Amino acid sequence: MSKRKKAGLSPGSIIFTGQKQLEHPEIISLEYETEIVKNINLEDILNRPQSLHTNLWIDVHGIHDVALIKDIGDHFMIHKLVLEDIADPSQRTKIEPYDMGIFAIINNLNYDVEAKQLKQEQIAIFFTKNWLVDFQEHPDDTFLPIRNRLMVEHSRLRTLRCDYLFYALLDYIVDCYFLVTDAFDAEITDLEEKVHLAHTEDLINRVYKIRSNLLKFRKFIYPLREEIGKIKKLEGSCIETSNLIYFRDLEDHITHITEIVDNQRELLNGIKDLAINQTSLNMNKDIKWLTVISTISIPILFLTGVYGMNFKFMPELEWHYGYLLWWVSTISIICTLILYFNRKKMF
Repeated sequence: MSKRKKAGLSPGSIIFTGQKQLEHPEIISLEYETEIVKNINLEDILNRPQSLHTNLWIDVHGIHDVALIKDIGDHFMIHKLVLEDIADPSQRTKIEPYDMGIFAIINNLNYDVEAKQLKQEQIAIFFTKNWLVDFQEHPDDTFLPIRNRLMVEHSRLRTLRCDYLFYALLDYIVDCYFLVTDAFDAEITDLEEKVHLAHTEDLINRVYKIRSNLLKFRKFIYPLREEIGKIKKLEGSCIETSNLIYFRDLEDHITHITEIVDNQRELLNGIKDLAINQTSLNMNKDIKWLTVISTISIPILFLTGVYGMNFKFMPELEWHYGYLLWWVSTISIICTLILYFNRKKMF
């Protein structure tokens, strides 16, 4: 559905503007404390007072069900502008404080090695001290590793509030970003090895494709670094002061990723310049050989042209050794030019 269908509607109108990724939304709801983690039905959650929620995590796969988003939003009193952004998969990366909690739009990224394509999934998260709800665009279970960590006894996730769970989700996504940079490193290393061997046109096409993916990757990384930096400045928010150190560490990781991306861009530019120079060098070699051949051929063609003219009075044509003289002259010119070009190291 096009975003144009939202034109003219009032702010906060929940309209799904993406492509439907699965038939029915999948929901995993967990309620956890220090000693226990249990699955809980979403209907039971929506039918009981919000004040009874203690460390609740609702993981929703699929953002096309507008009614479901509205029901969850009404129960947790999430602002309508947030619900509108959740249903729109083209939002920019951001972390914003609201009266009830903190809202974040982040993108899970992975690199398809076979298709040479960067794949993106938008994830929306809203949380307070006692509950967190996230909406994943695709049906894949992105946060399964975090859920497995939550099942481990004496896990830090169980002992802390939902602000630490929010950090854990962000940290996992940032760790996946490192996997993307590793994939780019492998691609760039392969290009460096083939720059002298591969067909230059194909190699330059690969460089531009990787560069396009790298720029797309950079577009998601840089805003996230700025948004994480804002968390440290939030006063009276849902994030406990003791947990701010984790977000500072997360900011350092993102800074590291941005530095890697910048270095990879420089390497790609160097490979592109080297490939173009290689093309120019090969072209110069071809032109050099054509020049040598032309220089040798011109005197021969001149002699042939002169003595191929049908003039009646040409003394050389009547000479007994005229033909032999022509061959001696031709061979002498060829040998002289070959020696000359050899001295100039043009062979």
